[in-house]
Amino acid sequence: MRVLINQQAHLGHHYQYVAHLLPSLITVADDVVVAVTPGGHTSEQYQTFLAPFQDRVRFEPILPDADPSYALRERWSVHKDLRAAVRRLEPDHVLIPSGDAQATAMAFHTLLGQGAVPGRRPCEVGIHFGVGRAAASAPARVRDRVNLINLALSGARRVHLVNLLFYEQAKSLGPMGRRFVLMPHPITAPTRLTRAEARRQLGLPEDGRYIGLAASLDRRKAIGEFIAAFRAATSATTDRILLAGWMHPMHQQLIETKHGDLVAQGRLTVMNGFLDQGTFQAALSALDVVCTPYPGFAGLSSTLLEGVAAERPILSNDFGWSRAIVRRFDLGWTCDVLNHQRFTDAIKVALDRASEYAETEAVRRLLQFHTPENFGATWVQDIGGRAARGTPAARDWTWVEESLPASRTKLY
Repeated sequence: MRVLINQQAHLGHHYQYVAHLLPSLITVADDVVVAVTPGGHTSEQYQTFLAPFQDRVRFEPILPDADPSYALRERWSVHKDLRAAVRRLEPDHVLIPSGDAQATAMAFHTLLGQGAVPGRRPCEVGIHFGVGRAAASAPARVRDRVNLINLALSGARRVHLVNLLFYEQAKSLGPMGRRFVLMPHPITAPTRLTRAEARRQLGLPEDGRYIGLAASLDRRKAIGEFIAAFRAATSATTDRILLAGWMHPMHQQLIETKHGDLVAQGRLTVMNGFLDQGTFQAALSALDVVCTPYPGFAGLSSTLLEGVAAERPILSNDFGWSRAIVRRFDLGWTCDVLNHQRFTDAIKVALDRASEYAETEAVRRLLQFHTPENFGATWVQDIGGRAARGTPAARDWTWVEESLPASRTKLY
């Protein structure tokens, strides 16, 4: 059986998703082909994530480069690239782990009798957009509904949705919602470190309490609001804030002009730059509280899940997927991070109560759902021969929810 993975983008999570999918896929398919762009094929991301599979998987650099912003016109172009790749490679099954653009035109072709992909081959697509119950305006709710109907009519055998709230909205469609599944976001289990071990590894003072963030510190993160709220929340010399990861220059300038005294006092540490996996995990483990101050962001936060995997409580923005996950699984606290007083009060509570956090059975199931192994099993479970070859069965979201009280499964 030949299975095609279509992967047009290579930055961010894209090649990581393919790398986590391949170990499961090569156990159920004897011919795996990954279509990529020439730029992706020569990229650092390819060498890091995909090159280790070169002896078992065929990589075909036949896809044109595409604008990652995926404007409507670009989406149609990307879908044409997908159809051309399918016609050229003639697979028996098509997987598109990052298919936001490719899925846009599937319903159109399906309604014309042409199928989601040429030959009406079995096709599965992963979708990263969607807001669900977090939609705060009528236009946002209409857009979600239109997107869901478009995906339901796509002709794809299964549509894998990343956002839990969007998935729950999809399941409310009745029979039309049967093709939707919730897609795990693969989180590798870290080597768990004590706070002291992690701080020692990073060369940080080992005493006191730390709150912080390890992530790409781009413009979307409320870094200025975070530091201001921390400053107002505590003046103790042993209370500290850690910011680790590539930092946007606007945040660097803000720290230099307004918070240099915290840096000089050793109460604000900035580790600006790319973090290898070991340093990233040590940064999370060094914290008493992991804070994800992402205003207006409704989607899944990998940093939040990484913090949970490090067995640390979470302080997140009170919105979208983050709000729902923190509340349902009792992972910590939420607040409006753009409201200075509420953010300040939340930091006080989080630092004071961080030691009360303990991993529960529900949290363990949440993390097991999001393992790379379950990610792979979810994607290959409908490909012929899986059961016969003895590959592990996928754990679905129902299995996770069985560990929650009924009153929590719909919290938002």
